[in-house]
Amino acid sequence: MTYEETILIKLDKDTKKKMKEINTNWSERIREFIKNEINKKKNIARAERLRAKLFREVGGASTTEIIRKMRDSRYGTDSS
Repeated sequence: MTYEETILIKLDKDTKKKMKEINTNWSERIREFIKNEINKKKNIARAERLRAKLFREVGGASTTEIIRKMRDSRYGTDSS
């Protein structure tokens, strides 16, 4: 894999010292973290679009109204 961009982060000396004590590939860990955060944001955006679409399909009814309609369709209008 070829990397074309570089980012710079600043750490305090204590954190940097502790990082050196741990045998891990910090660059790879940070890349994976960033990728995961991007995927989370994409999933949230996708869920928001789906929620908005469903809201439009329901006609803007409140959650209470939707639940009432579902219960009425299952159990009749005299259920409470």
